[in-house]
Amino acid sequence: MANPPSKKPPFQRGSGSRFTEKSNASPLIKALLILMVVVGLLFAMLVAYAFIIAKPNLPNISALVEYNPKEPLRIYTADKVLIGEFGEERRNVVPLNEIPVHLKYAVIAIEDDRFYSHGGVDYWGVLRAALANLRGSLSQGAS
Repeated sequence: MANPPSKKPPFQRGSGSRFTEKSNASPLIKALLILMVVVGLLFAMLVAYAFIIAKPNLPNISALVEYNPKEPLRIYTADKVLIGEFGEERRNVVPLNEIPVHLKYAVIAIEDDRFYSHGGVDYWGVLRAALANLRGSLSQGAS
């Protein structure tokens, strides 16, 4: 005589606190999830590799903090009249709080007119520049 069909519930209590049941997800969804995980891991490995390659060529951060720009030698008379300037570079250091706000906005607009809308990293700009580079044109940048 045949055994009667089992009256088990569609799920069983596993060793943990979660219920386990047979997945009804299609193989296509599983394949897409696996593909996304693999692509994510490959991207992370690519970023890590790029960092390892670029790290020896990056400047020391302490040099950026202790930045002292070259200024010309200025010679003055006793009554503080400028006699002359000597040196290769002519620059006047201006504190950031003395630079007009409109000048700051103008410089940012020249570089990236959407700077304040994307938080500093323009992902569409990066994608556009990458596609241009793949087409053989190295004329675009991204920020």
